[in-house]
Amino acid sequence: MQDQWYTFNMFDAQAWYVRDIIMGRIQVPDLAARQADVAQRQADEAALADDYACIAYQGNYTKELIDETDYPCFDIEAANKAFYEWKKNKKKSIMEFRNYGHVSPMTGAVAPAHHTGWADALDDSLETYLQTDQ
Repeated sequence: MQDQWYTFNMFDAQAWYVRDIIMGRIQVPDLAARQADVAQRQADEAALADDYACIAYQGNYTKELIDETDYPCFDIEAANKAFYEWKKNKKKSIMEFRNYGHVSPMTGAVAPAHHTGWADALDDSLETYLQTDQ
C-alpha cells in the first residue's frame, strides 16, 4: 500500500476516470495489459529513492488521470512543492510541523501561520481558530 500523499485529489480523479469508463469514454485494456500495467507501476514505485520521489510519483499519476478525463486541472508541481515543504517541516520537528503555512496549489496564496502553536492550541472553536492574533 502506498503512503498516501495525494489523497482527495487522487481518489477524486480516480472516480472521474471510472465514471468515464462507465460512460464509455475510456476503453479498458484487456486483463493481461491491466496486469502488466499494475506490475510496472509497482516496480517503478518500489525503485523510488525516498518520500520526495514518492510524492512526485503520485503527482504524476494524478496528472495522468486528470489528462485522461475532464477532471479540473490544478498545479501538480505546486502541490508537490507544498508536500515537500510539509515533509521537511515534519522531519524538522514532529511536534511543530503543523505550525507552518504553505502555498495553495489552487490559488498561490500562502496560508498564514496559526496564531498559536499547534500543540498549545487547546481551543478548537471556530472563533478561536479564526483569530488573527492573540
